Amino acid sequence: MNLERFVSSRAAPWRELDALVRRARGGVTTLTPGQLLELGEHYRAAAADLALARRAFPYEPVTEELADLVGRARGIVYERAAHGESVGRFFSRTLWRELRAMSSLLWLSIAVITGSVLLGVLWAVWDPASSAGLLPSGSHISVHTKGAFYGVSVASRGGLAAEIFVNNIIVACLVVVGGFTYGVITVCSLAYNGALLGVIGTLEWKGGGFSQFVRLVVPHGLLELSCFALAGAAGLCIARALIDPGRLTRAEALAGATPRIGAAIVGVMVFLVCAGTVEGFITPWDLSLPAALALGLALCTAFWSAVVVRGRPARRAARERPHTLASDFSRA
Repeated sequence: MNLERFVSSRAAPWRELDALVRRARGGVTTLTPGQLLELGEHYRAAAADLALARRAFPYEPVTEELADLVGRARGIVYERAAHGESVGRFFSRTLWRELRAMSSLLWLSIAVITGSVLLGVLWAVWDPASSAGLLPSGSHISVHTKGAFYGVSVASRGGLAAEIFVNNIIVACLVVVGGFTYGVITVCSLAYNGALLGVIGTLEWKGGGFSQFVRLVVPHGLLELSCFALAGAAGLCIARALIDPGRLTRAEALAGATPRIGAAIVGVMVFLVCAGTVEGFITPWDLSLPAALALGLALCTAFWSAVVVRGRPARRAARERPHTLASDFSRA
């Protein structure tokens, strides 16, 4: 690649990034929402350009200047933003924006779970005996009895809630960390849990206990599945950074994806607490079928509505073009 052509084609975005970094030295609050979006876009592009320049022009002065610019921009994009954001702002807006930004991976994760549920249903319909082998050791169908929840008395439900929460956290962590296996464990974990749900539901239907199964699963299960889909998106985000980092190194791609992965993990932890609380304290109270469906749909709808509505990106303000250029990368 020709150095002059590389610099001339990329100099304008670098100058714009430099101007935004200088403007933000007084704090990111000095930037408009549109400028903040520009800062992020130009930073990611400059980081990719730096990775290319280090390979193609490692000893050229322009590479050193670009490295300095990317370093200054990184301090604004990550350090200042992280220290300046309140907890309330994070949970009211930033969290949902990061989750919505992962929409393609969320859809992929949901597709894996949904497809696995359907496969589990088909398996249990055609071969119930072998599909029952998918159930955890000691499990059996239609064990709910009056006054107990899968053999657990009312007095023991607090311990059950804690046990459920710990188990769900372990599964979610496995799904996220599975991204480092290039997504293999992530996809397999999502597929197993989806197929397990499909098999159990179908076997309960065959055994005449489907209505009871719905009352026991839906109140917490829809939100729980949403959390697993979110964990799957985080794992797939890690896998994508490893498989296809683009012009970045894998470490740089992972660093760039860290805010979204972190937001997904926080979301999983928070909403698994909600799902575990419902499962341990509300689900066992023999809710009627309409009440169970209403509760499950309400929790699930509230979660995804927040992702769609609160996750909407800010409207771009009119872009301000600097009248002076602080640095000139085009001299090469």
